[in-house]
Formats: sequence, structure tokens, C-alpha cells
Amino acid sequence: MPDVALGSPLAAFLDGGTRTLQIDGRSAVLQEVPFVEMVNLRGNGQDALFAQAVQQATGLALPLRANTASLGAQRQWLWLGPDEWLLKCRDWPATEAMDTLSAALLGMHSAVVDVGHGNTTVLLSGPGAGELLARGCPLDLHPRVFSAGSVAQTHVAKAAATILCVEPGTRFELTVRRSFADYLVRWLCAAGE
Repeated sequence: MPDVALGSPLAAFLDGGTRTLQIDGRSAVLQEVPFVEMVNLRGNGQDALFAQAVQQATGLALPLRANTASLGAQRQWLWLGPDEWLLKCRDWPATEAMDTLSAALLGMHSAVVDVGHGNTTVLLSGPGAGELLARGCPLDLHPRVFSAGSVAQTHVAKAAATILCVEPGTRFELTVRRSFADYLVRWLCAAGE
């Protein structure tokens, strides 16, 4: 049986590197952050025991306000809906995260699902990052409106994406389905040249 290696959806296009784009004389750097572990959580965030169990299990409080995130050095909770969140981990395998969350939430109405293999993360940074995203996104991404820790589920061109503002106007993380990643990155490159 041949050896099978996990491949990034953008490996052929970005080859693990970055691409610098120009937007009205300002640069934006595009890169993939491959293999980020992602776990979808459903449950009642208004239940204090649920929220406390999640925080103890992951080290981060659930964001309970719409379109916000809780950010740690290696982990993030993104609010996706009144009873839905996305945990992104760079330091914790999804299977361990799922086991830990499931054990902490035992007996509580909840669902914990690994969704990392179906998605990838694209990082867009630099002084032209916000302007480049604005070319294909209908949301107001101005720092006055879309501040650090803001999250939005939207589209960029024709690709559905969840956008996290890391630094207002200059650093964004886009979580996108693997099947749309190539299209999205090629669209951003075309829009930024």
C-alpha cells in the first residue's frame, strides 16, 4: 500500500510560502496556515455550567456576544451563532480537544464535531489587507466597525468564509472550506495585482 501524506489545499499554489500583492500602492501578504485543528461546538452558552465547563476544558471563555472571538496564543473560540462556536487550535489535536470537551460536557445537551479536515485558514496581512478584502466582501471592514476580535460569516467573491479580525484593517484570518480555498486565493491574487 502506498504511503499517504496529508496535503494542504493550497500547497500547489502557494507551496507553503507567501505571496505579496499590491493594492493601490499598499502591500498585502497572503499565506495559508495549513492543518489548523478545528472543532465545532453546539450547546447552550447561556447555561453557566456549560460555559464554565468549556472554559475549564479549553482554557478560553466562550464568546457569548454575537460576532466576537476569544483569542489565546494558540487557541481561538469564534462565535458562529447563538448556540454554535468554532474552536481553532494550533497546539492541541482535534481528537484530544473533542475527548476533553465531550468529557467536560457529559450529561449536558451538546455536540462536538471535528471539522478541521474540511477547512483551511488563509492569513491576509499588511496595510492593504482590508482594502483587498473589501473588493470582494460586502461587509464594512473599516477598523471603526470591524475591530480586533470581530468575527463575520460572509463571502469573499463567491467563496463562503468566516473572517476573524486579528488587527484592525491590517490582519485577517479567513477560515474557508478546502474546496473553495484555491478559488479564493486565486481571486485575491487577481484582485490584488
